Amino acid sequence: MPVKIPRANQPITVIPESGLPPKDISKIQKIMDALEAADTDKNGCYDKDEVKHALKDLGAFFPGWRADRAFGKVDLNNDGQISGEEISSLLDYLRFWGFGK
Repeated sequence: MPVKIPRANQPITVIPESGLPPKDISKIQKIMDALEAADTDKNGCYDKDEVKHALKDLGAFFPGWRADRAFGKVDLNNDGQISGEEISSLLDYLRFWGFGK
């Protein structure tokens, strides 16, 4: 179940009604915190470099490679930015690969 994502320029918080177990909500919050910290231009969208920095903060061994893989899976419109519903897909992807522990 995708997590609801706020619009750009709104603080990122986990929606309690998501239906996810508390452990998963905690993981998603950690991922969202890392993404928010890496969002250097504060536009609510993430380019590959910002995702790479977030992954580094989350403990990825090869953050550049993982960012490339993430973009290949979730940047559906190939605009070089992860935004809107793509952010929800990114959270699901990163949670699946064990980030946010």
